[in-house]
Amino acid sequence: MYRRDYIMRQIEFMVEVLQRLGGLVDERRYQAAMTVIDESLEELFGLNGTLVTRLFGREPLSQLTFGQEADLSQAKLIAAAALLQEAGDIQAEQDAEDESFPFYASALELLLTALLNQDSTPLPEYAPDVEELTAVLAPFHLPIHLNQLLLRYYHTTGRYDEAENVLFDMLEESGEDEEIINIGITFYQLILQENDAQLAAGNLPRDEAEASLAELLALRSED
Repeated sequence: MYRRDYIMRQIEFMVEVLQRLGGLVDERRYQAAMTVIDESLEELFGLNGTLVTRLFGREPLSQLTFGQEADLSQAKLIAAAALLQEAGDIQAEQDAEDESFPFYASALELLLTALLNQDSTPLPEYAPDVEELTAVLAPFHLPIHLNQLLLRYYHTTGRYDEAENVLFDMLEESGEDEEIINIGITFYQLILQENDAQLAAGNLPRDEAEASLAELLALRSED
């Protein structure tokens, strides 16, 4: 009961915060909006937005809710992702695309972490969308740890072709690093345990998956 009440209060809090942000952005009071975001993140984690994004790529952002119950952790991660996406939007609206990257990337990491550990609790309406975040991040090179989360997410959700695209990006970025090759081999070995209908639904036919697996195995044997 306590956890459910806490989550409901947090949802109400987030709805109010997002309404405030919408008004401030409409008035182009961007600094005031960023202050609201910092204060809200401070309430969630004791860290402001700048400190959260400084952790990006250094420490798993999932540690922000370490030791908390799954539903509470998910609620906090989703709320933080929504706030960081708003921060990215504010930077982008001011044509500060480079400054928007750490906010969008941190939002995506938190969102994927929440989704990969999702329980039966429905997502709130303000939850960010993976496709929307990956679209705004398309001009940037994503770090390996974030691409690994994306690969897991697409794999888990049965979007095997999207997972393969992420894997190819990782291989290209890493110069066919052995660790990434092994990740790819594991990915193909796992999905090849599925039936043909499941593979077809994921837009990655068995013959294509087998061919890609053979290529990666050959690359590993060369090392």
